[in-house]
Amino acid sequence: MASFAAWTMASQAHGQITVDEGDLPQGGTAYTFQNLVPDVLFDYDAAGPGWVWDFSELDLVDSTVVEVQDIADAPFTAQFVFNGFDPEYQADHFYTFLNVPDLGDLGGNMGGEIPIELEEVVGYHQTAGGTYNQIGVGLSVSGFELPIPFDDIDEVFPVPLTVDATLESTAAYTVEVPTTLTYVVDQTRVSVVDGYGTLLLPDGSSHEVLRLKSTVTSDDSVYIDLAEQGFAFERETVTYTWMSDGGMPWMEVSTTLGVPTLARYQGSAPSEQDTSSTMVVEPGALAALFPNPATSGCEVRLGEDASATWRIFPASGQQSRTVQGTVLRTADMAPGVYLIQNEATGVTRRLVVR
Repeated sequence: MASFAAWTMASQAHGQITVDEGDLPQGGTAYTFQNLVPDVLFDYDAAGPGWVWDFSELDLVDSTVVEVQDIADAPFTAQFVFNGFDPEYQADHFYTFLNVPDLGDLGGNMGGEIPIELEEVVGYHQTAGGTYNQIGVGLSVSGFELPIPFDDIDEVFPVPLTVDATLESTAAYTVEVPTTLTYVVDQTRVSVVDGYGTLLLPDGSSHEVLRLKSTVTSDDSVYIDLAEQGFAFERETVTYTWMSDGGMPWMEVSTTLGVPTLARYQGSAPSEQDTSSTMVVEPGALAALFPNPATSGCEVRLGEDASATWRIFPASGQQSRTVQGTVLRTADMAPGVYLIQNEATGVTRRLVVR
């Protein structure tokens, strides 16, 4: 089972990160995500200033590509709703967004199935009024396009997004499929940036990020026409996103009732490393640490740039130290987990000393 840890670095001075409109999803761009096996034992609420989130050892499941499309490329029926004359419902872009349960499964609450094929759900988004908003959804239902504007627009987070940002908002919408069902959603959202620092990903990349925690509580109701029955239920979803300049989040984890249901990061799948042969490391980079794990008293290769400066952060949160050159000597390092960061590039790796 993969495991990972997060801890504060008391001595590191992180810059104040700001996520502005240019750092948000852009139409005509494809974003590649790697789906991960969530760690159900991890404390996802752990966060703070100068934090390090180490996801580098999580296992991959598969890859997916999210295509963000400009509103001008929306289906013909959606153009009237989300690209018309009403500025409140003028979308900038849209992308696949499973924000509602599978409508075909809702009939299970009454012992049956709903005769409906839900092919796709997309979300229509805009940046307006100082917030990033979802203004509606588009459903592909049994071959028909069904654009649904929100009665109460979902304000997701402030723009620009800063280290002390908070936002409370409401949203509401109704999905009506004639002669089939009516599905009503009434939700509240509390979004807060609860930390900032360094994010480590399985593909070896690191990013300076803001961590946004969004808690959505929803009261939903469904009426099934054929059964002439309805029911209501509550949902609470907490979504953690790590954001900076990636367009879409660099990392995203969603939990329901405290159990992680989705974990994914933006980037490439990690390549297999052959540690049996000599590794070539670009000057000034930190492509790999070798050997890793290391033993106390050995020398760890850092790179080829003799002028490079590296910062070493122990997992205990104690004060960091720096070394210069191509080699880290571990003779005075207690067994444990450390972060090794290239001071010039900010690239960070995890080192285990045994």
